[in-house]
Amino acid sequence: MLNKHFFILFLLLANLGFSQSECYNSDFSTGDFSGWEGYYGTYNIPDFAKGFKQYRHTIITTSTLDPRTCNNLPTIPPGETFSAKLGDNESGAQAESLVYTMNVTPENSFFLYQFAFVVEDGGHKPSEQPEFTTRITDINGVTIDPLCGDYTIYAGQPDQEFYSCTYKDPVTGRTNKTKWTKWRTVGVNLATYMGQTVKIEFTTKDCAYEEHFGYAYISAKCAKPKVDLKVCASEPNFELTAPYGFRKYLWTYQGQPVGEPNQNIYLPLADYTEGAVFECIMTAFSDDNACDSKIQVTLTKPTKIDPLFVAKASCNTTQTTFNPIIFENQTTTSEPNVKWSWDFGDGTTSIEKDPKHVFTASGNYNVKLTATTESGCIFNSIKQVLIDNNPISEPILNSNQFFCNQNATISAINVGNQNLKWFSSLTSTDELPTTTPLIDKTSYYASVVNNGCLGKRIAFVASVSNLTAPTGNATQYFCTIDKPTLKDIIVKGTGIKWFKNLTDTNPLSNSTILSNDVFYAAQTDLQTGCESKERLKINIILQDPINTLPASYKKELCLDDELVVRSLRDNKAEMIFYDSENSSNPLSDNDPVRNGSTYYASIFDPKTNCESIKRTAVLVSVIPCELVVYNSMTIDGNDLNDHFVIKNIEFFPENTVEIYNRFGQLVYRTTKYGIDENYFYGEANSGEVFQKSKKLPTGSYFYIINFKKTISSENNLQKGFLYISNNE
Repeated sequence: MLNKHFFILFLLLANLGFSQSECYNSDFSTGDFSGWEGYYGTYNIPDFAKGFKQYRHTIITTSTLDPRTCNNLPTIPPGETFSAKLGDNESGAQAESLVYTMNVTPENSFFLYQFAFVVEDGGHKPSEQPEFTTRITDINGVTIDPLCGDYTIYAGQPDQEFYSCTYKDPVTGRTNKTKWTKWRTVGVNLATYMGQTVKIEFTTKDCAYEEHFGYAYISAKCAKPKVDLKVCASEPNFELTAPYGFRKYLWTYQGQPVGEPNQNIYLPLADYTEGAVFECIMTAFSDDNACDSKIQVTLTKPTKIDPLFVAKASCNTTQTTFNPIIFENQTTTSEPNVKWSWDFGDGTTSIEKDPKHVFTASGNYNVKLTATTESGCIFNSIKQVLIDNNPISEPILNSNQFFCNQNATISAINVGNQNLKWFSSLTSTDELPTTTPLIDKTSYYASVVNNGCLGKRIAFVASVSNLTAPTGNATQYFCTIDKPTLKDIIVKGTGIKWFKNLTDTNPLSNSTILSNDVFYAAQTDLQTGCESKERLKINIILQDPINTLPASYKKELCLDDELVVRSLRDNKAEMIFYDSENSSNPLSDNDPVRNGSTYYASIFDPKTNCESIKRTAVLVSVIPCELVVYNSMTIDGNDLNDHFVIKNIEFFPENTVEIYNRFGQLVYRTTKYGIDENYFYGEANSGEVFQKSKKLPTGSYFYIINFKKTISSENNLQKGFLYISNNE
């Protein structure tokens, strides 16, 4: 059994009848998908993944013409500013969904959505074609009504008014044939589900064979359901208007058809009495044409309004030209939301309830007040208003006045001793304050004030310096070490002046040292001295690379190294060297360095081309870097040649010495050899061949020495044979 209050309506290019949605962001007016859920997947599983997929869920903010419709379809529906594109022009059996969830209230129970569908017709079975589907479900995803809560349009579907286009893809060069619909509007009355949560789900699919695409544009809004009844005392007929867009309408009174089967009908007011009830049976478009619902309206008393107004002078004389006439609306009515319209008889109008109006010529004017009710009833009242000539003389103004735009206001105009008021036009009723900024080549209208009344108005055309703000990069970078000043900022313009803020009148000195701050630049006309009213905002960023070196350290160089500045460099950073902490002249790579001397290094950042302010003290120590190994020793207790001698090993404390016997077995191992009398006296301290502290037998042994020439260098390896003569 179909619910009596649930319906879907369908129409082409209809006016939605309201401009603001009662459902948050249903029309994508925030420029994003806030309030929506996105899904994407395949033809058989459209909701495989949750989220918004780039190029398949797209917000449209600028209306263009879709090229695959031969530039006939706007991408945003008429009257709207946003839409969403669901799907893309790529095939592959892709599918996408957008889901909107809403709590049904009396204010939003009428849900309307617009869509346009663009497809390639593959000629497949309907169940395999590209398609666009809308489902109305409960919170659990169950379709609310199988007949009316599920609507599908597929490529090639009969009676859908598809248009055709032969389109050449500019990328592939392939010629495609597409079909598309104009923008259509579908409405859903959710009144039966008041207080419940429902979901509106939109889905697009490519064809099932991964060959043909399908995508749609959509937009949606919510409103309060409304049935219009127009019954006016001034008209012989009254009008009944049902919600638009149904496939069929049938109006009845007391069970009998009345009027024509249209959305709105006109019936003679004399044939019916107040309280008469009319019923409309509406058949909505759906996949099986089985969606009917009924709506009733009760005939009310005819609306009647008698517009009434008076015209009053605004000063202590009679009504004259250039003095605002006050039109006082004295109409009494209980009708809500009445709209007022005035025709002053001189070609001008107003929609204010109690307007003021200036007449520029004397004469009799037929002024008409029109009242329009919410239902569209119109009532008029016409009165004749007499306007006399204005006896007050015109102001006298020198037109050759020039102003700088940074301080140009009405108060700067030289008017002598005249008592004037200023207006934006000949007929404006709103006085301009004297603080009003002047705009170049703009007319301002002056009127002499005499005994509270205004005289004739004359135009004064402002000549204002229109010097623009200078131009330049909004963010500029400098090296802190260079101590940059305002004059180092790069801008284009003449007579540049710098300020600390937008309103400061005291310019800064060009020698002002820059800081991480914002500065404002104005351009100056060197002949007139006028400054640009607008100022260019420049954000200054000072860059000081972090010096990652320690505060000081010793740099060890080998006697056989090149004793020049380049030998002091660290491969992990770009460095600049100086011979003193405060020197401004960097050393070249070929400058010599001396043992025991201290040099100072800063860090250079190639990305910013900046040098660090902090400098590190580098003490140069020149040491021998080659080991001299004496490859024989004697164990006989006479303290002569009694240990393994490695000359210069003490300069390289980061070392390891290992000794192996002829079988390749480790018999001795130590670190920091040569430091604190740490020597090999022929006693084993490793391995299992001899017990520790036992003297090794006579024979040849193999040594391996690992050491670092400098702290930052790689390991060096030196190896050879050692002959031990044990005479004990």
